[in-house]
Amino acid sequence: MIFKILFALCVAAEFVTVPLFLKNSWPKKTNLSLLFKMVSSTLFILCGVLAMKIAGNGSEYAKLIIWGLVMGWIGDFFLHLKTDKVAVFGAGLFAFLAGHIFYIIAFQKGIRIHYPGADTFTWYECLAVVLFVGLIILYALKKKIKAKPVMAVPVVLYALTISFMLVKAVRLCFAFWAWGLYESTMWLICLIVTVAVGAVLFVLSDASLGLILFAGQNKNQKLKWFNIGTYYAAQVLIASSIFLIFTHSFA
Repeated sequence: MIFKILFALCVAAEFVTVPLFLKNSWPKKTNLSLLFKMVSSTLFILCGVLAMKIAGNGSEYAKLIIWGLVMGWIGDFFLHLKTDKVAVFGAGLFAFLAGHIFYIIAFQKGIRIHYPGADTFTWYECLAVVLFVGLIILYALKKKIKAKPVMAVPVVLYALTISFMLVKAVRLCFAFWAWGLYESTMWLICLIVTVAVGAVLFVLSDASLGLILFAGQNKNQKLKWFNIGTYYAAQVLIASSIFLIFTHSFA
């Protein structure tokens, strides 16, 4: 019971620390905003750890999700440092890219719980990624998003990675639905919300971040709120998926 209470408190605390972070980071980053940001990021790691404890889930899936959350924490730290150095931004981007790779592997292991021989990447997943990246490029052109030449390759690589993360999240949910491998309709809805919706929110957060960083929208306060709100919601939802994905089968 104590762990359930702590989990609820961590989620509730996000509604306090995230607004405090936003308040203290506008119009410029401050030491206090960094503090509140890292507290907020620590909270979503705690959500994942507590979910493992509550559910008794020590599976590879759970451990990979925790690593993904930790990478997010590291990325949050680097991206909020008060510097314009490309190396610092690159370190943050790399941390988030690594986090998405952990999520991709976790979602694939979730699929292979029931079908060990499932392909890592199917042709329709690759097609979906190509189409999605095409949409990202059209979006970037329409919004006149421009990155420094040195960041072009890392940004494209990141776009590919987060696209695969989204597609893999949707495939995981579709697999459980198509194969009928779920305890109840409510369980399936919770899976879709924590995994698929969590992944969609992450993509929306990154899309808005692209506008802030590369399209001259750094003074758009509402866009900043949207970017941060969707990001923290995504991380908490993905952390909560640990309640649902185990190494045993419901079949």
